[in-house]
Amino acid sequence: MTAPARAADASTLRRKHKNGCMTAAAGARRGAWLLLPWLLVIGVAAAEVINQLVYGSVLRTGALLSPAPALAAIRGGPRDVAAVSAGAVGAGLLVTFYGDGEGLAYQSTVLSAVVVVSFASVFGALRRQWREKRLSRVQRVAETAQLALLPPVPRRLGPLRLEARYVAADAEARVGGDFYRAVGCRHGLRLLIGDVRGKGLPAIHTASVVLGVFREAALEEPRLADVAWRCAQTVERLQRTDPSGAAASTQEATELFVTAALVEIDGPRVRVISLGHPPPLLLTPNRPVLLETEEPLPPLGLAQISRGEALARSWDWRPGDRLLLYTDGIGEARDAQGAFFPLEQAALPLRGVPFGDLCDLVLEAVRRHTGRRLTDDAALLAVEWERTPPQVP
Repeated sequence: MTAPARAADASTLRRKHKNGCMTAAAGARRGAWLLLPWLLVIGVAAAEVINQLVYGSVLRTGALLSPAPALAAIRGGPRDVAAVSAGAVGAGLLVTFYGDGEGLAYQSTVLSAVVVVSFASVFGALRRQWREKRLSRVQRVAETAQLALLPPVPRRLGPLRLEARYVAADAEARVGGDFYRAVGCRHGLRLLIGDVRGKGLPAIHTASVVLGVFREAALEEPRLADVAWRCAQTVERLQRTDPSGAAASTQEATELFVTAALVEIDGPRVRVISLGHPPPLLLTPNRPVLLETEEPLPPLGLAQISRGEALARSWDWRPGDRLLLYTDGIGEARDAQGAFFPLEQAALPLRGVPFGDLCDLVLEAVRRHTGRRLTDDAALLAVEWERTPPQVP
């Protein structure tokens, strides 16, 4: 088996293990929620029977049976709720049977309350199940759109290895305005990462158009500055039209802009053009280095860029170094006190981790910093120059 195939298999195993753990945790939470109403039903019935046998009186706890079906409806399906409801009705009959002359009014009140809540809970469980299925279909469509917008990056280009991750802050949407692309060409490896202002279909449309133009320009243009100019021209055209092709309003034109970072890797040289985007992070054996340009340009769409104006700044890198491109969902993530995520500090212990785990560990560090919740979409694109290129069998 080749090295890329082994890497792909390892990534697949990691995803399956993560999904399995999430499924097991969800099953455990669901089981706990279903156990609670049964404990309530059994506890009420046992308390009434024991009190009647020992003391010859009733505790009048039948009203506590009413919440049982509602508790089951929080996580259980219609069948689970129906089973708990039947148990609650049975316990209600038992409680009223052991009554000491409370009469028909007490019995009918207890049973009526249980029956009414049971019907409402079963109906609520059916509605929740229908919404979950509908949401699942929407998420599958969104994931398909994301796959079309952000196809997997090539795992390897010569001595270079690549990994990418995308995480949407809105778990129900799954797709936002962050994007990335890696293109191998005669000039080396050219990378683009960016973030469209806004979300939804307009952001997806803008990202898809910019990615298409970048791929074409990366293969055709001799300089990275010319690639940046082509992308800028594209965003300016998009400002004049909406996704349907009609002329855009003045407000829509002023609100549309794209932050982006373009990177070209040509042997030992790394060239960067920043267009209002967080600078890439170079992980060396000694220390992490932010590749900040001296005069970063404004985001695409906020100012006109003339051809050749977007000059690239160059850095050296060596075998064993890693390059991390990211969106502001990483660089601007805040904790409860409002402090930004310290990317350089967090990257110190990650310089020697397996390359396939680098992006996942960065995202995990961001979640710890923000309290397990991302407030903005996050995209990561990592490149490693292997010390020893793999042997071709």
